[in-house]
Amino acid sequence: MMLLLKLLAGLFLLSTIILFVTSSILSYQIRKEFPPVGEFKTINGAKLHFMDTGVPESATSDRPAIIFIHGAGGNLNDPMPIYRPLLKDRFRLVFLDRPGQGYSQSFKNSSHVPTQTSSIALLMEELDIEKAIIVGHSFGGALASAFGVLYPEKTAGLVLLAPVTHPWYTGVDWHYNLGNTPVLGWLFSRTLAPVAGHFIYPGAIKRLFLPNTKPDDYEQSSATRLALLPDNFHANAKDIARVHRHVEQFHHRYSEIRVPTHIYHGDADDIVSLKIHSVDGLSNDIEGSVLFVLEGVGHKPDYIASDQIIRSIEQIADGN
Repeated sequence: MMLLLKLLAGLFLLSTIILFVTSSILSYQIRKEFPPVGEFKTINGAKLHFMDTGVPESATSDRPAIIFIHGAGGNLNDPMPIYRPLLKDRFRLVFLDRPGQGYSQSFKNSSHVPTQTSSIALLMEELDIEKAIIVGHSFGGALASAFGVLYPEKTAGLVLLAPVTHPWYTGVDWHYNLGNTPVLGWLFSRTLAPVAGHFIYPGAIKRLFLPNTKPDDYEQSSATRLALLPDNFHANAKDIARVHRHVEQFHHRYSEIRVPTHIYHGDADDIVSLKIHSVDGLSNDIEGSVLFVLEGVGHKPDYIASDQIIRSIEQIADGN
């Protein structure tokens, strides 16, 4: 019996080492293929990676900046290929990696939504941006909504895309709860998760868009393989495992939002519930908000309905 236990312990240790080495090799390849594209500022004691297009010469002086907040497991390269070419000549645009994602570092309590919003507010001050329209997709919608409550003086408007904002009843996938477990979560995020994620990634990206078709170049242009980096996976697991507690405690405050708010949600979204978060949720909570229910659209309205979303940004910016 003792010999069997020693054998099993040895096999476990060997497999852990192999997975750790494989994870390290994959991480090196991912970083080499998708290097940082923006600049860094130290915010809340950690480096925040962002891309600032600056104020275009043709921009109207009183137009607010636009800040884009990506969803879970994303980074600034997710929204940037769509919105930067179409808006950079008219608006100052800021795309950022949320704390712990892409090339932004985690910091103490960085998985807490209001703490992440404070990083955005502090970045605005660093960039001398007084007000901005905050565009948030999925988990980024939780940040954008909280930002509108906590920083009304900095918020010119909100555009919320398939946002996570209200309590739901199905829980989260097991690997997020495991990734959020002390000690074991750290080990899991540096061994099995990146290796398994390498094989699961294509199907997960396809599901993200269903029933719509994923753009052919999305995997490359979005750099979403950065989510498989051990630190990023661990931070993302903590984000997702803890966001439910945040919305339970916070969703009662959305009625405090007084800025123009446009909400986009697909009726075929099987990742974030249209009914819970947008129909029964935000559209009732935020007085004067406008809800656009997109027929046959899944969890990526930021890509599928980009033309409509740009019209919303322009309308809010121009006070229409």
